[in-house]
Amino acid sequence: MNKASMFRIISFTLAGGDIVQTIPDTLKMYCKCWRNRALTPICFFYAMARYMTIISLVSNGIGFYGTHYTDSTCRRWYMLPNVTAMLAGMAVQALVFIRTFAISGRSLVVYYGLGAVLLLGFPIQTFGIVYHRLAETKGGECKGKVYAKGEPDWNIVYYSAHMAYDLIACVTGTYYLVFSSWFLGRFNMSTFIRRILRQGLLYFIVVFIANLWVVLEFEKVMNTGVGATLPLAMVLIAAQHLIIGTQRLEANRSSVLEDFSRTPLSVLRDGQETKASAGVDLLAVRDETAPEGKDPV
Repeated sequence: MNKASMFRIISFTLAGGDIVQTIPDTLKMYCKCWRNRALTPICFFYAMARYMTIISLVSNGIGFYGTHYTDSTCRRWYMLPNVTAMLAGMAVQALVFIRTFAISGRSLVVYYGLGAVLLLGFPIQTFGIVYHRLAETKGGECKGKVYAKGEPDWNIVYYSAHMAYDLIACVTGTYYLVFSSWFLGRFNMSTFIRRILRQGLLYFIVVFIANLWVVLEFEKVMNTGVGATLPLAMVLIAAQHLIIGTQRLEANRSSVLEDFSRTPLSVLRDGQETKASAGVDLLAVRDETAPEGKDPV
């Protein structure tokens, strides 16, 4: 088994296992959208990232392990893995934009600034994927040549633009987390790290590293033979857990607030606080970023 085949099998295994694992949470998200009778951007781009990646990985495997392709049949097929991978990557970028916008407190600077970077990057990435890609058949398999003879590898344009956007989004999100901590007068490194993990910035970093890995492969800095399938699987896993983790956090907050709204107010007797037997501790719903001695607004 060569490196390309081995990494494809690893990619299919990781992506397939995570897809099966996330089916229950994915169905919950879809049911929530159905109950609200609204196709939210989160639902749309999550589904796009998930299923475009599945199509890309499956079609890539069929083309790579195929033994029956001719020049004519390959020309109708070879762009499918690349175009669907590009659409999945763009959907992940849209999800990163939504999450960064939320972290910033719906800042208009982030909305227009990062949104402009996102939109300007789409034609550049499309160019890197579709420009001068040629069909190639060897032994019945079907794949796209990454460059024509004498030309540079245009694939690197796509991954470099993707990586630049991920870096800008990660720096922006980190800035707003630091700014909010200093503004509230309560910056603590351990709390800051927990907020990074909870707010999903770790997944931004994973996506950036995955694209950097591919760029280093194209530039011959590394020679692992990983290709694009394993980074694509990593991006899918990161995007799925970014959205699912956020949805779980919001569901937990809604559940706590709903329980709190149904709990009678505590009463004071003889200077001691007496809570209802089914009550919820007021401190349990307190924002961890609020300064000591003050309740959040």
